[in-house]
Amino acid sequence: MILGNCPYCDGIVTSKKITAQGKSTKLYSCQNAKKEYDESEQYVFTADSTCRFRVYSNAFLRWNKRSFSEREMKKLLKDGQIVVRLHGRKGTSEYFKYVISDEEYGVSILWDEEVDEKDTF
Repeated sequence: MILGNCPYCDGIVTSKKITAQGKSTKLYSCQNAKKEYDESEQYVFTADSTCRFRVYSNAFLRWNKRSFSEREMKKLLKDGQIVVRLHGRKGTSEYFKYVISDEEYGVSILWDEEVDEKDTF
């Protein structure tokens, strides 16, 4: 499924279901970010890969957000930022943070920015 334009090159970001470490997840990646297994069984970018934009749907699992949805990725690619709902350690408290695309990590949380109440859902 096509989600939008890559923020770092002229490629298209697509979504596909994959299995990573035995768990099913979605991978949002630029068509120019190609990876393959090398001889040491490492998953590395290919020689013809010209972009590195890749985001797994479980990128925010450590903050108790189960999945980064296709709808959220579309909005991020279109607007350049999105507000996500995160949860405390035991899932009891919730808070909102801005997320932006990041060339090295795919996405980054802006921890120091406070979210305007009008920006939440």
